[in-house]
Amino acid sequence: MLIIFTRLKKILLITFSFLLFFIIGDLIFSHYIYKEKVEIRYNCFDYKSYKFNKEDYHDYNLLKNCNATEKQRTVIPYKVYTDKDGYRFSGKNRSSKLDNLIFLGDSFTYGYGVKFENSFPGIVESKTNKHEVYNLGVPGYGIQKYYEVLEEFLKNKKASKIFVTLDMTDIHDAAFRWVKIPNTDSTVLKSKHTNKRITNWQNIKYLNFKGTRLLVFHFRNFSRHLKLKLRSKNMGNQDTALKSEIANFTYTEIKNHNELNNKNFKKSLIIINEHFQKISLLAKMNEADLYLIIFPWPETLIYGQKIFNWEDFNNDICEKNYCSKVINLFNDFKKIKDYNNNWKSLLYIDNDVHLKKLGNSLVASKIIKEIN
Repeated sequence: MLIIFTRLKKILLITFSFLLFFIIGDLIFSHYIYKEKVEIRYNCFDYKSYKFNKEDYHDYNLLKNCNATEKQRTVIPYKVYTDKDGYRFSGKNRSSKLDNLIFLGDSFTYGYGVKFENSFPGIVESKTNKHEVYNLGVPGYGIQKYYEVLEEFLKNKKASKIFVTLDMTDIHDAAFRWVKIPNTDSTVLKSKHTNKRITNWQNIKYLNFKGTRLLVFHFRNFSRHLKLKLRSKNMGNQDTALKSEIANFTYTEIKNHNELNNKNFKKSLIIINEHFQKISLLAKMNEADLYLIIFPWPETLIYGQKIFNWEDFNNDICEKNYCSKVINLFNDFKKIKDYNNNWKSLLYIDNDVHLKKLGNSLVASKIIKEIN
């Protein structure tokens, strides 16, 4: 018993000595070696909170000059950079060019889950020397926000071509998410999200334990990278992203939906029409060509569009609002599906609906044809 107690005491003493040495070492490192502020960010979102009728709302955008390592559940962490205006970009210095290509959309346009150079705006940028690419996409945005960010962009810059991506989430976003409240310049979200106040402990941690924070940051990224590499077998069609409440309106009767009904579905279509018209007017005022980009979700390729045809809807709003063309990827994606059993893992992120490099490349190829 005495031997066990002695060994335990020795282990505790060694552990305590190591922790004390580590803490002292980190304090020295933080104050005398690494004097810079440790900026560890996992995204570039900046939130603003509002109150109306005793309810909480918030709006958000991307921070300017931000450098973050974005981590998502299903992908290896990747870098995100924003420019001086708060738009995601490659991180390289911009050059002044007469022709600006503008991309509007949500997480698909933003390039959720991939490096900028593997997103379709990034691929387009790498294939053209004549145009400057501006990616105005922000995850979670809807068509109301597309109009607002374009309007803001055009106050100080020109656009030669404007590409709007509409995907299945835009129905849900227009019906339920983005709303107008008094005394705000933009549409907002009804939410309890607020900026968390930085506590005294967080200030102490940020100033005194820079080494620990850097070690934890790199270890988390490495472990996530390793975990996803080990799990990188093709998932095929056994994927939870193959059926959703968001995109099933194309093949499921509205009466069978949990959230959508005829009233809010029609309301959503009206909002999309109205705001696409506003975007079209901005394009016309600025003598810019306007394009509409659409592509299917995995479930659309499997279950089709017997109830609501997304292609026909987008062709209709393009025609009514004099847009130059609908850049339609439905047949391109369908061909990949018809000739490849592993089509899902080729085009889309595993267990997700967002695009991998191949999916983004198909979109980019069609855009490049139009700008050339």
